[in-house]
Amino acid sequence: MGDFNMRNLLTGNGTNIQFSGKEYTNKEIILRILRWFDRVDYPTHIIVDDPYLIKNYLGTLFLEARSALQGKYDKYALTEIEKKSLNDFKDKYKNAICMLTISDIGYEDYYLIHELFCRKIKASHSETFEVQRGLRFTYLYSIFNDGKINQVYQKYSSKYIEYLCDFNNIFTTNYDSNIEQVVNCNVYHIHGSFDKIDSIYDKDFIVNQLFDDQAAIIIDPEYFYLYSNALTTFAGQYKEFQVKRHSLANEAIIKFSNAYITDNNIKKAIEEFTHSSNKIVRRLGEIVKMKVANPDIEFSEDYHFDKLLSMSGELEILGLSPWNDFHIFEAINNSAIEKCIYHYYNSDEMEKIKCLLPNLTDSGRIFFSDAKLFWEKCYER
Repeated sequence: MGDFNMRNLLTGNGTNIQFSGKEYTNKEIILRILRWFDRVDYPTHIIVDDPYLIKNYLGTLFLEARSALQGKYDKYALTEIEKKSLNDFKDKYKNAICMLTISDIGYEDYYLIHELFCRKIKASHSETFEVQRGLRFTYLYSIFNDGKINQVYQKYSSKYIEYLCDFNNIFTTNYDSNIEQVVNCNVYHIHGSFDKIDSIYDKDFIVNQLFDDQAAIIIDPEYFYLYSNALTTFAGQYKEFQVKRHSLANEAIIKFSNAYITDNNIKKAIEEFTHSSNKIVRRLGEIVKMKVANPDIEFSEDYHFDKLLSMSGELEILGLSPWNDFHIFEAINNSAIEKCIYHYYNSDEMEKIKCLLPNLTDSGRIFFSDAKLFWEKCYER
């Protein structure tokens, strides 16, 4: 068993909402997106030349979302992940279909509708990708909120800061750097952070070091956060793949480079890879040779999911919805923690958590605490 003295906290957007006057609720984030299309300083050079194109497209996606709730998109969900995500989407909003507004739907849920809508209209892969890239930028632009997101810690109560300082490790799904301002313990951003560049824009990234793959995009430092490694997608499985892909790539490249050194047949094959007309094959060959020449190079691992998987002791979960990011709960369910305390906001969350954490539930390791009472105590003088 793990070290029971190790105390871990997993927190999410609920904590920001608690101290920001609802400024970072999904509704306010989307309303800010819609309002900010009119800004004279809107970063059209990064997001989209004409902001109204995305504004109108969001309106289209909202109408298509209503159709999806009526089952009209079932035939466009082809993969198991899409089918499950669509079923979860319908289940989430089934009781509100007649009253839904554009800001009621989770922004990442719009990614799902976008994917299915593009399939419906037979858009090309590149068109689908470019539009989603624009949607992602608008989302991060609104969340960052001209930098105000990183000032939420100034509203933390002294009791909440004391609470945070009592943990050895803090895991967060948020992109901001608020917690780091008030604690000295390890803070791990398992879905990325605004101050970490995405590998595709990083000139030091292995692939971007190859002679024909130099990063061509010039980063505007004023909007660095738009180029960050913040994860935004509609399915937890896709987030899990993204957080693990560099770790898996490192393992594969180590095996290839070792084989290159010890097996002449493999060495010959990899040498041939570097002359392939297939860009992916050529990249693989060049990366392996780079690894052989410089064993220290590797794909950076900035999501720290491995640390979440290996945690032990006690875990508290605060401000994280049980209806999002199922991959996180799967990791917790299979972890070595001895005790887990989930702070629920609504009582129906307890049953959902029991379903998501069956191993902890069956072994009596899951406990519940009323989040509303928790926050009341944080404000007591």
